[in-house]
Amino acid sequence: MIEKQSKHNTFIFLSCLAFIISGIVLFSACADSQEVPPIVVTEVFNIAGEELIVTRILEPTPTPTAVPSPASESDEAVVLDLSFVRTSVPGIDPQVTNDPDGIDLIENLFVGLTRYNHVNNQVEPALAQSWEVSENGRIWTFSLRDDIFWVRPGERVVDGYVIAEAVRPVVASDIVFAIQRTCARETNSPDAFILFLIQGCEQVHQLATATPADLENVGVRALNDTTLQVSLNRSAAHFLTITSLWFMRPLPRELFEESFVEEYGSDWQTAVQNGAPFLTSGPFMPLDETFGTLQRNTLWPIPFQGNTEFVQINYVDTDDIALLLWQAKSLDVIEATNINQTTLSNATLQQLRLVSQQTLFYLNFNFESGVFREANIRRAFSAAIDRQFLVEEVFGNAALPMRHLLPPGVVGAPPVDQVGLGYSPDYARLQMAESGFRTCRLIPSDIRFMVTSSDLSLLQAELIIQMWIDELGCDESQFLVEQVPFGTLLANTRADAGAARPDIWELAWASYFPDGQNWMGDLLHCQESENREKRPCGEVDTLIREAANTLDMGKRLELYRQIENIMFGESGIMPLVPLYLPADLVLVQDWLTYQPALFGGEQYDSYVIEVARKELERSRSQ
Repeated sequence: MIEKQSKHNTFIFLSCLAFIISGIVLFSACADSQEVPPIVVTEVFNIAGEELIVTRILEPTPTPTAVPSPASESDEAVVLDLSFVRTSVPGIDPQVTNDPDGIDLIENLFVGLTRYNHVNNQVEPALAQSWEVSENGRIWTFSLRDDIFWVRPGERVVDGYVIAEAVRPVVASDIVFAIQRTCARETNSPDAFILFLIQGCEQVHQLATATPADLENVGVRALNDTTLQVSLNRSAAHFLTITSLWFMRPLPRELFEESFVEEYGSDWQTAVQNGAPFLTSGPFMPLDETFGTLQRNTLWPIPFQGNTEFVQINYVDTDDIALLLWQAKSLDVIEATNINQTTLSNATLQQLRLVSQQTLFYLNFNFESGVFREANIRRAFSAAIDRQFLVEEVFGNAALPMRHLLPPGVVGAPPVDQVGLGYSPDYARLQMAESGFRTCRLIPSDIRFMVTSSDLSLLQAELIIQMWIDELGCDESQFLVEQVPFGTLLANTRADAGAARPDIWELAWASYFPDGQNWMGDLLHCQESENREKRPCGEVDTLIREAANTLDMGKRLELYRQIENIMFGESGIMPLVPLYLPADLVLVQDWLTYQPALFGGEQYDSYVIEVARKELERSRSQ
């Protein structure tokens, strides 16, 4: 009943998710400390069918300067205490892992081309300090910083901090390698299809084994160490959002050199245990092979938004153990979704925070149905649904009611309390009266409502039908609820399913990447999505394409707001009924302030800890 997975997906149902776990070890090379004169190299690149001659000046590796650790309000180091409920180290291979804990580590250990700001839902510079886009919107040129390095913990310790040792700068060819590796089928990257937007990526992915010559056909080039050029198949403003994701994180090509594999093996996680050198490039670096302690990267040049200097990760077997540690003030924040809330005190319940997922549950209409071909009827049935009551009954408030499409944390999303109609029984009755049926009782019987075979789906359908009875005067006998396996539901709601198609059905959609294009374009566009409702094309589809090609973020936001209104406002087309976003629960200590990541990894460098208050609360609990 879902079209993708929490934190990153397309059709999944209410079920447990299995994650691929793997590890990563980065080969380290010693940098020469002697001064070396520049080397001039001339290269010819073929970009979008045109030859481009580039002269590269290979400068000696710059000498990095250690950045002083931020001063705190206490003499104590600022430590963020977390827990991973697991018995083994998560996989942190950026191109392979789908493990949420691993993605959290990747976010903090590996620099991205760009970075997603979870506060303002904007993509900001990181390794790329600026970028330009060609007039046709297909060629993106990124200018990279030269002061971000592959580092490892050094021998020097100053004031309790391990000073990072720079091995070499992170360069454009590292990103080229990462993108080529994602596109190669043998990597088995779950996110490879997202990069099919890049020229040649899909063609390479179709090969059982890609040769170096094949990989050169992927449209990504290092013009020099600090200039990266990416050629797309089409204009796509949302490519900028994709550059912030974990599977776009650069890796050093020497990681896969034969000498490294021969010495340590190809399994990175095992290689670390066997003493293989490990390099990282993000705001934090690990101090041990279990990633139990992270320390601020002393060579990191970008200012922290928070004050965290160390991250202490406690591996625990169960959520109950994490709760005990949290109650003892030993952890700053824990996931509490699976904790029995009836065992919690009122004071503890007040520290629960709802973190919405980017997974929207909705009802889809069949535009060819004899019932729902009328917009008035679709609006009436939508406005008669009390989302808040539905959330309380189905999820015990652990969900966020929705009245438009784009969820929080998605580029282009308006606030949840703005745009869209939502629950409005008077309006629903007015729309019904203005329809061709005039009253719900005149709608033909056997309105086929298809849901999955789960008890939760049946409960939800029964609650919604009762709302239609109460608010619109419908009769229970008019509805035929069909419970089918999820695969059957998907098959019977395809646009080409013919008579098998029901009048209305349940589904859900979740982000592949947190951008309005992944929702408006991939879910609702009349031609670029599956268009399960079989909605005819119109002006709104032109606007969706315009938003997909608009680089000006202010204009793009205006376009998505306009599209949301056309779809879900008082006079909206109403192709589907947004219902709610399931949410996770977290318990947060009063001394911690942070913005949770609604997609992708947590950004520990943005966490703010009131050290004095934390010390005081801990002393009281002892």
